[in-house]
Formats: sequence, C-alpha cells, structure tokens
Amino acid sequence: MLQRIKDKTRLKTVISVIPTILFLFFLYYMMIKTYTGTVKSTVEGTEVSLKGFTTLSESFEEVLQNNFFDKNNYIDLNGLTTKILGINSLNERQLLANGHLTDFGNASDTTKYSDSVIELNEFLSDRDIDFVYLLAPSKRAFYGAEFAPGYSSTAWQNIDSMIDALDEAGVNTIDMDAWFEENGWDMDDVYFKTDHHWLPQAGLAAAGVTMELLSDEGIAEYQEDLLDPDSYTITTLEDWFLGSHGKRVGIYYAGVDDIDVYIPNFETDYAYSGLSSGTTNWKYTDSPLNLSYTENKNYYGSDPHCIYLYGDNPLQLVTNSEAVNDKRVLITGDSFRRTWEYFLTTQFTEVYSVDLRHYTDGTFAEFVEEIQPDIVIMCTNSTNSDQLYGFGVEEYMTALEATSEDDIADVISLGDVFIEAQEENSSNFIVLYADLEPNQSYTLTLDSTDYVGGEELYVQMTLQNLSTNKAIYNRYFDVNSDETQKWIFTTPDDVSGVYAIYLYAGTKGHTKGVSVEVTGIELRKGIYEE
Repeated sequence: MLQRIKDKTRLKTVISVIPTILFLFFLYYMMIKTYTGTVKSTVEGTEVSLKGFTTLSESFEEVLQNNFFDKNNYIDLNGLTTKILGINSLNERQLLANGHLTDFGNASDTTKYSDSVIELNEFLSDRDIDFVYLLAPSKRAFYGAEFAPGYSSTAWQNIDSMIDALDEAGVNTIDMDAWFEENGWDMDDVYFKTDHHWLPQAGLAAAGVTMELLSDEGIAEYQEDLLDPDSYTITTLEDWFLGSHGKRVGIYYAGVDDIDVYIPNFETDYAYSGLSSGTTNWKYTDSPLNLSYTENKNYYGSDPHCIYLYGDNPLQLVTNSEAVNDKRVLITGDSFRRTWEYFLTTQFTEVYSVDLRHYTDGTFAEFVEEIQPDIVIMCTNSTNSDQLYGFGVEEYMTALEATSEDDIADVISLGDVFIEAQEENSSNFIVLYADLEPNQSYTLTLDSTDYVGGEELYVQMTLQNLSTNKAIYNRYFDVNSDETQKWIFTTPDDVSGVYAIYLYAGTKGHTKGVSVEVTGIELRKGIYEE
C-alpha cells in the first residue's frame, strides 16, 4: 500500500514538471533560431574591417531583440506555463481573482495636476466657457479591486485627492469610480479582461452621466434616447481583442476579449476629420467608426479599440448636423475618451478633440482662444501626467500680459490672397510673411476662406524655419467659411533661425489641383483679443 502511494506521488511529480520541460525545450529551440537569424541579419552586408566589426557588435543586441524568433508564440507559451504553475503575476501584470489583468499603481501627490485643472477652469470661466472634468478609474484604482496576497495598489487614493481638490475649487467634476460603485457595476461590466480600457458600454454610461450634469447645470440639452443602448445595433466580435495587458502575457494566461460595435439606429449626419499622429495627413470620412478593425483578427498587430474615433490622433473634429445642441465642444484627455466621445457626438453639432500627448502645434490654451468653444471637457483616467495636464495657461497669460498697445496697433495686413492650382505640385504654397522675430508671440487672423478649384476641408498655414527648412507649428483653417479664424503662436528663441509663414492650397502634400482664396489676413505682434 505504501509503495502504491509512493508510485502515485512520483507520477504526479513527473506530470507536474512536464510543462516546464516542454517549455525549456521550446525556449532552447527559439533561442537557437533567434541567434542564427540575428547573426545572419547583422553579418550580411557588414564590411570586413575594424569599423565593420564595431558596427556589428553595436547593432547585434538591437537586432537580437527585434528578431526574436516566433516572439508571439513564446509569449503565449510562457503565459500558458505560468498559468499551469499557478503563478498570478507575470511580466509586471497581475492576474486578479476575477480573471482580469492589470498593472500596479501607488498613491502620489496630485496637487500639481489639480492646480493645473483649477487654473484651466478659471481661464475658461473668464471667457464664459463651461468646463467639466471627468475622471475615469483605471483597473488598479477601481473600487473593490482584489489583488493577490502579497500584492497591492493604492492608486485609488489619487482619485479621492483629485476629486476632493477640484470639488473644493468649484470645478464641475464627475467621479466615474464612485458612480460605478453606486450603480452596482463590477469590473466585468466596466473593463476588457485583458486591457486597461473600459468597455464601450461603460463609455456610453459615462456619456450619459456627462449629459446629465450638463443638463442639470443648464449648459446643454440632454437627448436621452440617443444614449439608450436599445437605440443601437450592437455587433459582438467574439474572441477578437487581446488588450495591452494581454499582449505582455499571451492569449492563454487570461484569455482574449470580445468587443462590441455600436451602430446608431437613429438619423445622423456625421463628418469626421482627423490629423494622423506625427504627420500633416488628414483622414476624411462620414463615420467616426473605423470598421477596418472588424475585418481581420490580429491579436498582436492590431488594436480593435481604435474602432472608435480611429485611435489617439493629435487633433480631430466630428460634426453632426442632426444633433440637438448647436454648440462647439472641445475635448482633451487620453484614450479613455474614445468610446465616451463617440457617444457624445450624438448630442452636439461640433466636437473637437486634442490629445496633448501627440499635439505639437501650440498649447491647449492657444487652441481654446483660437476656436472659441462653448464647452470644454477633460476625460482621462490619469491623475499625474505632465503631458495631459500641460495646458499652457500660464505661458499664454504671460504672453498676453506682455502685449502692448503698440503691438496690437502694429498690423501687417495682406488683404486678399489667391493661390492658383498646380497640377504637378502636391505641396503648392506661397510665403505670406518672412523674417518674423524670434521669441515673439503673434496673432494671425483671417476673415474668410474659399476654394476656387479642387476640394479640401482645410487650408494649412505653417510656421517654417527657413534655416532648417522644417515646420515648427501648423494651423488648419476651415474652408468655405465666412467666420473669422485666429492663430496664436510664438516663434522659437533661437536667434539663428529665420522664420516665415507658409499658406498651402489645402493641407501639405494634398494641394494638387486645388486653388484657394483667403481674405482679410492680418498679423499682429503679441496676443490680440477682440
């Protein structure tokens, strides 16, 4: 009897180590393949010399990392092995008891960032612009999140400190963590299992909470039926999405996610335009949904969350002529705003959004002054990001105070400007102003824009450094518009630079066959407020 128990114990021991043995064999095979491919790719084309050897050794490590053989399958197998061994933490990701993946976070001092929001709120209030701050909880700060023994997260304290400071300062705030708790939403209701973002249904709920606040404050009319889930055709893409957490641990450690696509059943008249990150290329379409992500499943090479509003673009605009509120809304924040903003576009005729992590054409305060929105809303899950909370209010006010009456009176007027179409040139532009002073704020205004030939949604102006032939800032003006439009910018303090303003017939790289007339162009030193 004792021998039989010993035999069973040995058998269990052997079975328990089989996954580890298989993993080690697989790892050995991939390492051989990786090193073989790395040596081949780094040696090929390298000159036989001391210089060539130095170049080879410097590039070997980088190529090794980029050419890890079958990297995604390695991640999957590593996650599977870790799961079989019952380990609840892998690659800086925690597997919670409810099957969700998250990272870790600790409490920090949010004073700097709450002060920045308070400063923005005052800046907007002085201009009769309404402001709302919506804080979305991250998983590591979500109420009731249960970490495994030995692991903890105190990031929830950041939510409390941020909301308390803003409430005390009189800022309109929305604490979605508190709302989810009050309404009985658990983590399965709010988040993707393998990602840090919230589900489209949570974004829809947050849009409803936002409109309730705006309605209660008398700021906007809330058309509730357009934010009712029953007003949408909801298509579920099953096992379609591996989130950012999941991509670090593989498809077997916590599984993969479904994702829902919400298509309105009601009348809309959408026009979407977005500036692609790091480029001057605009995307124009009649839908804020990027349905290309519904065509092919790709766990590691795709982010289906970008179905909504095409991802994190520096600048974009959604118009909806069917919306009940004829108001201009300006949104800033992080990627949590995508689904929430998508649903919010049902309520307003113009919804701009600026992602300050990618927007490089001036400060948020300048953009506010340029487009004069009726409402500004910040939607974020971050309480401590220098980029997201860098609104540039202090810099703007300093430049405004430095503007003298002489500056305002010193106007360089160009009157009407016409750019004739060129069929062979896709970057057709003229120089409007040259020899601008370094480290100087300017205000440029124009009365109207009109396309004479061709078709584009914007005309682009660029502050160009002629010394380096590089664009510093860009401003995109609506076309076929009789509304006065403004651009505020500050030239760099590099005295060796030669600065000029270019006007493109359209946007850079998209001017072929386009002719445009722009009227009433005026340039003033300093910041000019009408």
